[in-house]
Amino acid sequence: MAQLSSPGVSVSVIDESFYTPAAPGTVPLIVVASAEAKQNGAGTGTAPGTLKANAGKVWLLTSQKDLSDTFGTPIFKTDVNNNPIHAGEQNEYGLQAAYSYLGVSNRAYVVRADIDLGQLDAKSKIPAGAPADGTFWLDTSSSKFGIFEWNSSPATVTGGQTFTVKTPIVITDAAQVESDYTPKSSIGKIGSYAIVALTTLVKVWFKKPPTATVSGWVEVGSPEWVASWPTAQGTISNPTLLTGDTFVLNSQSITNVTSISQLANYINTSGPDNVINYSQTFTTNAVTTVGSPVLHFLSVPTSRATVPPVGAYVTGTNIPANAKVLSSNGTTITLDKNIVTQVASGVVITVSDADDNTPLIPGVSAAVINDKFTLYSEGVDVSISGTSVAKVGMSTKTYSAPMLTVAPHTQVPQYKISVNNNPTGSIWIKTTSYNLGADWIVKRYNSATKAWVEVSAPIYTDGATALMKLDSTGGGINLPLNALYVKSNAVEMDPVEASFKLYRRRSTGATTITTAPITSSTFGNGTSYQFSVSESIVGSATFSNAVTITFVGTNSASGNIEALMSAINSALTDSNIVATKNSATNQVIISHLNGGEIKLTNITATPLNLIFSTATTANYYADPAGDATVFYGSLWSPLTDDKTGGFATASANALTSTTADGQIWYNSIIDEVDIMVHDGIKWSGYRNVVSGSDLNGPQVRATAPKFQSDGTTSLVDGDLWISTADLENFPLIHKWDDTNKKWVLLDNSDQTTENGVLFHDARWDIDGTHTDPSSIQDLLTSNFVDFDAPDPALYPQGMLLWNLRRSGFNVKHYVHNYIDVTARNKRYNNEVMTSYYTHRWVSLAANNEDGSGAFGRDAQRKVVIQSLQELVNSNQAIRDEESRVFNLMAAPGYPELIGELKSLNYDRGLTAFIVGDTPARLTPDATSLSDWGNNMKGALEDNDNGLVTADPYLGVFYPWGYTSDNIGNNIAVPPSHMMLRTIALSDQVSYPWFAPAGTRRGGITNASAVGYISAEGEFVSVALNNGQRDTLASIHVNPITFISGSGLINYGQMTRQLAASSLDRINVARLVIYLRRQLSQLSKPYIFEPNDKITRDEIKQAAESLLLELVGQRALYDFVVVCDTSNNTPARIDRSELYLDIAIEPVKAVEFIYIPLRLKNTGEIKGLGA
Repeated sequence: MAQLSSPGVSVSVIDESFYTPAAPGTVPLIVVASAEAKQNGAGTGTAPGTLKANAGKVWLLTSQKDLSDTFGTPIFKTDVNNNPIHAGEQNEYGLQAAYSYLGVSNRAYVVRADIDLGQLDAKSKIPAGAPADGTFWLDTSSSKFGIFEWNSSPATVTGGQTFTVKTPIVITDAAQVESDYTPKSSIGKIGSYAIVALTTLVKVWFKKPPTATVSGWVEVGSPEWVASWPTAQGTISNPTLLTGDTFVLNSQSITNVTSISQLANYINTSGPDNVINYSQTFTTNAVTTVGSPVLHFLSVPTSRATVPPVGAYVTGTNIPANAKVLSSNGTTITLDKNIVTQVASGVVITVSDADDNTPLIPGVSAAVINDKFTLYSEGVDVSISGTSVAKVGMSTKTYSAPMLTVAPHTQVPQYKISVNNNPTGSIWIKTTSYNLGADWIVKRYNSATKAWVEVSAPIYTDGATALMKLDSTGGGINLPLNALYVKSNAVEMDPVEASFKLYRRRSTGATTITTAPITSSTFGNGTSYQFSVSESIVGSATFSNAVTITFVGTNSASGNIEALMSAINSALTDSNIVATKNSATNQVIISHLNGGEIKLTNITATPLNLIFSTATTANYYADPAGDATVFYGSLWSPLTDDKTGGFATASANALTSTTADGQIWYNSIIDEVDIMVHDGIKWSGYRNVVSGSDLNGPQVRATAPKFQSDGTTSLVDGDLWISTADLENFPLIHKWDDTNKKWVLLDNSDQTTENGVLFHDARWDIDGTHTDPSSIQDLLTSNFVDFDAPDPALYPQGMLLWNLRRSGFNVKHYVHNYIDVTARNKRYNNEVMTSYYTHRWVSLAANNEDGSGAFGRDAQRKVVIQSLQELVNSNQAIRDEESRVFNLMAAPGYPELIGELKSLNYDRGLTAFIVGDTPARLTPDATSLSDWGNNMKGALEDNDNGLVTADPYLGVFYPWGYTSDNIGNNIAVPPSHMMLRTIALSDQVSYPWFAPAGTRRGGITNASAVGYISAEGEFVSVALNNGQRDTLASIHVNPITFISGSGLINYGQMTRQLAASSLDRINVARLVIYLRRQLSQLSKPYIFEPNDKITRDEIKQAAESLLLELVGQRALYDFVVVCDTSNNTPARIDRSELYLDIAIEPVKAVEFIYIPLRLKNTGEIKGLGA
C-alpha cells in the first residue's frame, strides 16, 4: 500500500483468485513420414512442412485445410493398374490420420521425419542427381516442330495440293551425327526429317528421296535441299527426240539431241567455261594436319607460269572427294574442305580444270530418273518451251523450285498450282502451335520445388520482333527475367534456312552495354571516328533510322570519355538511348531505357572494336548474319552450349547431374546378386573358388533349377539358387549338394559357421575406379573388395558374403567422398586408392536382428523406421511440455515407434497416452495373435515379429481399417487412424476418463471395414469373434470389430499395464494423465509462497475443489487430500518442500455384465411379494 503524506485514498488490488485452468482438450502429437517437397493441397506451391529444411519442425494444425496447405494431400501409392498398394512403405499413414482427426477436432501437432518417401520408389536404374537451379531443358519428347510437307499433285489426286505434317527424328546423341553435326547416313530412311539439337543452334535436316541428284542428309532451306526434289519431271519413259526438236531452258535453246540422256548431259555440261584449261601435278613438302585445308609445295613448276586456278579440282592420297582450290599463292593451295585424314609430305597431287562441264544454266541440272527426264533447281525458276517439252511429258510453263517458308498459321504459303506452282517437297514450318504447328516445350528447373516449370518459348524472326510481340507497350522494359523466344533462321541466311536458336532475357530493366575502361590512348589523338546507332521501336519490329555518331579522339582519358558521351547524347536527342559514365572505372555506359535493342555499325576507324568486345562485354553481340561491321546491344542472350545461363541440352528425358549426396535408391533389380566366398585367407570371386559354377552367378528364380542358367550345363557342387517364391522372406539361399543331388537351404541368420552367410557392403566394380557397376559375370572372377568390406580374419573359410552394395532388391544411399584417395585399401592388397572413384553407394537399411539382410519391402521399411526413431529420440521441440501441450501420441502405421514414444512420454512427465498399432499383416488366428502379443519370436523391439513394450499409458489396437483417401482410392489404414478420431469424438460427448469404447463412445466413423493384409497384398476383411477377442484381451490388445446393429466398434479399453491394477484400463490411465497436468497447473501459483498452514490449506482446498468436481463428473468414487503437518514435517519444511498427498478411487468402466435369469412357477413370484 502506498504511504499517503496528505489526506487522500490509496487503493491496491491483491489477486487471490487462483484457480485451476481448464484442460487443453484432446490434442495429439502425430509423428509422420512423407514425400519431400510436395505440392500443397491447392497445387499453388510447395507444402512447407515437406521441405527438407523443415524436417523435425513441430507444426500446430487447426483444420484439414491447414494440414493440406502445410503437408499437401496424403499420398497412398497404387500399382501400374491403379490398384492400391495396401500397407506399402511409401503410404503417408500419419498425414491421412491427422487429416481424418482434424475433421472432428481443431488442434493437432504434427512433426515430420527427415526421410523422403518419394526416393523409395522402386527403380532399376541408378538415380541421377537434380540439375542446377535455373537449368533450361528443351523437352524434345513433348515438343512439336511444325514441319509440313507440300504435295504438288493435282487436287484430283488423293493428297494433292495439301500439306502433310511430318514428325522428325530428334537427335540428341552426338554418336548419331558427323563432326559437322550432319546426321549420319545410318540414321533414318529416305524422306525422313531430323532435328539435330546437340547445340543451341538447332537445325532441320532432310534425307534425300530416291530421285535426288544429291546424296544423304541435307539442311532444309539449303541449295542442296532445294536440289534434292525434282523441280519438274516428265511423265513419258525413254521418249524419242529428233535432231530438229528444240528444248528451250530459260531462253537457252537446245537442239540436235535424240535422247533424254543426251538432253540431260547437254544441260549439265554445256555452260561457259569459267576456268582456263589447266592440268598440273605437285608434290607436297610438308605434312598437312587434320582439320586444316592448306597444302604446301615448293613452287609453281616453270612449265606452268600460272598458279592453280580457283575452282580447279584437287585429287591425291587422303585429299577429300570433290575438293576444289579455294585460293593459292604459288607455294600453298587452300582447299574448300578441311583435311580429314593426314596428308604426308611427298604426296603427289593433281590439280585439273574440271569446270569444262559447267551447267548450261547455273543452279539448274538434269537427270534421267526411272527412264524419265527430270529437272532440278537450286532455287532458280525453270521456264521450258519447245517441241521436245511435250515429248518428254512436261508442259510449257515456268516451274518454281522447292521453297521453305517459316511463318505462323495465319500466313499459309501459296504453293498451289494456281499461284506459285511450287513442287512436292516444299516445306512450311508453322511457327505457331495451332493445328500441329511448332510448340517448343522448354522447362526450367526449380530446386526449391524439385520440379521442372514450363516456360513459354514462341518463335520469332529476331529480337526486335520478340519485343513487339511479347511487350508491345513497353518495348522490353516489362519482360521478366528468363523470358524466352526461339529465333528462326538463326544465322540469318538468304534465302531462309531451317535453323533455330533459343534466346533468354538475361536481365530486366534497361539494356546496357559498358565500354572497357577508357584511357588516354584508347582513341588516337586528333583521329576522327564514326559509327551509327539505331534502336528498336516500341510496338514495332523494325529499327529506327540509323544516326551517325562522330567524335575526335584526344590525348586524355577524360577527354575521350567526354568526346564519346557528348557525341552520342547530342546526336540521339529524340531517342531512348543515352550515354552515361562510371567515373570510378572510366567506363561509358550506353543504355536503351526501354530495354530494347541497340544496333551499332562501324563507319570510320572502327571505334566499336576499340571499346567493346563480343567476348567480354555483357549484352554485346556480333551480327548473326556475319557482317563484321555490325554489332547489337541486347538483353536477349543465346542459351550457351557450356551451360552458363542455365541451358544444358535438348533431351527426350529430364536432365540430370551427378547423383546427389544422400540420395536414396531402392534398387528393384532382384536377379542381380554378387556373392563372394571366403577362400581361407580372403574374400574371393565365387568362380575363383567354386570351379565350374554357373557363368552367370546365382540363379534367381521361383522354382528350383535343374541345370545351370544356360539350360544345358549340369549343376555342380556349390552352385547357388536364390528362391523368389516367398518375397516376404527373401532371400532363400540354396546351395547345390552334388553328392546327394539336392538343393540345401542355408541359414541366413548364421554368421559364424562355414555354411553361414554374411550380409555386408563389399564392392561396386572389379577395381574401384568405375562410376558404373561391373557386371555380375565380371565380378564372379574378381577378388577385388572395397576398404569397408568385412575383415576376412573374423570369419571361417567357406562362408558366403552377400555383397549388398552391388546386389539389388535393397535400399542404399549415395555418399560423396566416401573413399579417402590418400589412404590404402587394407582389404585388398593394401593398395593405394588414388585412382578409385571417390563416391559410393552404401547400404542404408540395417540388417535384421538375426544378422540376415533386409530386402524388398522390409528394407524400405527399415529406412523409414530409422528416420522416425531418430526424430522421436533426438527432437527437443517435442519434449517441451510447457509450450507444446498434447495428451495423445501416435506414429500411425509404425508399431516400431511404440518404444520410442514411451520414452518420449516419460521425458515429458507421463502427460500423454500413446495410441499404438499392430502389424498390417498380422492374421487374426489365435496362434498368430498370441505369439505376436507374447513375443514368442524374441523380438528386440516392437515390430512384425512381436510386441515388446508394456506400459500403463499405452493402448494397442487391432486390426487395420479400410477406407478411402483424399482422391477416392480405397486404402488400408492402421488402427491408430481410427482410434485417434474415436477418442476425440468420445471426449467431445464425455470426458477423458470415460472409456472410448462400446456402442456409445467407441464407434468408428472413418473406416468401413477392418481386417489384415494377406501375403498377396490384398485386404482381407474380418469380424473378430469372441474367441479372437479373448485372445486379444489376454495379450492386452484392444479389438476393433463389427457389432451387428452398431457397425464398427472399438471393443476394448485395456492398456499395456500387464500387472493387474487400476491402470490396466484406458479410462483410468487417461484420468491420471489429466490429473497429473491439472494438479501441476493448480500447484504452480503456490511456488515461493510461505510454507505455512495458510498456504497448505489453500492448496488443499484447491485440490479438493478439483477432485470434488471430478466426483460429480463420474471420474472418481471418492478421494482424500492430506496437506498438513502430518506429511509436511519440519525436516521437509526446512528443505523448502511441500507435500500434497492425494488418494483417489477412480470409477471403473462396466466391461462384464452378468444377468442371472431364474424361472419360477406360476404365482410363485407374487407369493414372494415382488
